[in-house]
Amino acid sequence: MDTKICAECGTSFDPRRGTQRYCSPTCSHRHRDREWQKRNRAKSRQMLQSQLKDSAAAGRMRLENTQEKCRRQLAAADAHARQRLEAEAAQHERETEKLRTRLRDLATINVDIACEIPELKAQVTELQLENARLLHSQGADIKELMQIAGRLFELSARLGLPLDKATREIFARRGWRTNTLVPDQ
Repeated sequence: MDTKICAECGTSFDPRRGTQRYCSPTCSHRHRDREWQKRNRAKSRQMLQSQLKDSAAAGRMRLENTQEKCRRQLAAADAHARQRLEAEAAQHERETEKLRTRLRDLATINVDIACEIPELKAQVTELQLENARLLHSQGADIKELMQIAGRLFELSARLGLPLDKATREIFARRGWRTNTLVPDQ
């Protein structure tokens, strides 16, 4: 047979069979092991790539699910916040309307009072004038009463009649002393 070159180590050898490709069982085992490792690495690589693709797909799915869940939660929180905002805005609007109504009522009362002020001023002026007239009248009455009291005292002194108890009490209550009463001549 012809000399062949070993496919593993590259040395020349005389084959025992026509299909022999390696010079020794050691070279054959090395080649077989290397090929097995290549196939297994390729399978492992394919498995790892497949697992990686599956993991990536699962991760994308979890991410999408999480994103969707977050979107739903965000939408629910947004809707809840909008409802609260609308409720509070409605409450504030009601309170504002109540305050506007109260303000209009107070403005009406203020206008009524402003219209009454001139009338009240006129009434106060009339009352002040009436009070001054009454004070003047009372002053004149007091003077006349003092004159009458003086005459009464003078008459009682001339006639020798003492003043009665009620008259003396009136004189004392008024602060009139009998020596200050001067009759008109």
